[in-house]
Amino acid sequence: MSLTAGAARALAIEALARHGGGSEPRAARAGGGAAHLFAANGPEGPILIKVWADADRATRQVRRQRQVARAMKDGPCRAPGVVFFDEACRAMAMPRIDGTDLAALWRDRRAEVPDLAGRWLGTYHGLTLRPCPFDPTGQVNWLSRLIEAVLTGQRPIPDPDGFAKAARGVQAMAGDVTGRAATRAVTHRDMTLSNLMLDRDGTIWGLDFENRREDEPLRDVFTLALDLMTQHDGDDAVARLVQSYGAEGTDPAVRLFLQGCFCLWVWANTPVTPSARQLRRWGVADDLLRRDRPVI
Repeated sequence: MSLTAGAARALAIEALARHGGGSEPRAARAGGGAAHLFAANGPEGPILIKVWADADRATRQVRRQRQVARAMKDGPCRAPGVVFFDEACRAMAMPRIDGTDLAALWRDRRAEVPDLAGRWLGTYHGLTLRPCPFDPTGQVNWLSRLIEAVLTGQRPIPDPDGFAKAARGVQAMAGDVTGRAATRAVTHRDMTLSNLMLDRDGTIWGLDFENRREDEPLRDVFTLALDLMTQHDGDDAVARLVQSYGAEGTDPAVRLFLQGCFCLWVWANTPVTPSARQLRRWGVADDLLRRDRPVI
């Protein structure tokens, strides 16, 4: 389901009129067909209005954002609340953060970015983090399905034979990591530097919530590490990210196994003819896949 920018703006105007009025919404960033973001001034100040094409997804995101905002309403790591949700228009308003996203700051080589990202993510995972023995069954089965899809051509990717060999190598680690110390938490699942904002007071704000299910928390750590390493070379930034995130209790052998799985996920989502960014991400993942120690 998709939504044009014009139709989304009309819905934002209608929703704003029903919730106190304000200035004409203007596009805040390039939107896709699934959701569009607009900036406006509401009765209580600057706001962002997000309009979705899908009503169910809108409801899920609003529900989750309200939950996280209540849990992270104080301190240096926060989530913005919901100013209003207009169900008929599939439009949510939230306060506009006066700041810059960490992706832009990292492009400018701001040294504190890894520390800020790790600190926010550690706080977020800390809301639901719990220890558990590691069970790699899900990852092993997932890799088997990927290997079959890649080798039969159902999923065209670069170097399918190399992928299958690497995936089988990671699968072979499963016996050694079964039952070792690990953790679960409700994860973000779209944890990128673009979804973290630093405001003028030094507060870090997380954005774009939807997921409510438990998963491997290191998945979010990995996607941030991938963002950091895709833009700039070097392991130092990832080391600072992990240090700021904190020790969440996963055995190093489990970390290495999961690191391999996450790298294979990047490879499996790289098209045969990748863009420059996709090629760079695959290169980072390929480098990490060859490591004999975890970096996340």
